[in-house]
Amino acid sequence: MATRKSMTLPIIFTFIILAIMVYLFSSIKQTKVFCEKTTSFDSDTRIQEEVEAVVDGKKIDSLEITKIVSLPEKYASNPTYVNQLLDSFNRTLGYLGDSVKYTIGENRIVVKIIVNHNELVLLDNIRFNPNNNYQMVINSNTKSSEVIALKVGDSYTEGELMIRLKNEGYSCT
Repeated sequence: MATRKSMTLPIIFTFIILAIMVYLFSSIKQTKVFCEKTTSFDSDTRIQEEVEAVVDGKKIDSLEITKIVSLPEKYASNPTYVNQLLDSFNRTLGYLGDSVKYTIGENRIVVKIIVNHNELVLLDNIRFNPNNNYQMVINSNTKSSEVIALKVGDSYTEGELMIRLKNEGYSCT
């Protein structure tokens, strides 16, 4: 009987230590990085990009990107022009499938991209060409120095990602 009584205290102590360790590991929070950039073009056209990245340790765990294209009334009221813009987005973002949602509002198009797997997403890759009927040009070259390529799984700490985006003109919090 003496050995059973002496075993209960270490067993209880072990369970308490295990419970504390499980609690600490489950309460580790992932860090969120939020950055945004607004680019203005002629004729009151603006593109606002918002990037929310969840960084878990030293890698990007998920990306949520919102691109808001604000158009002047002249172009926003033209359904043919709006459909051309949507076709351009579909051609360049079609590989993401259901991860992309489009919303057409008054004077703007909102593109919401949510990726959790190893998909590559390009930032700051939209321009408007005033010489060609104000056509939207999307740079989809992943090796171009004019765009920012981010991928879920890329090795970045919170600070490294913020510095990279700040160097590209984004404001981060």
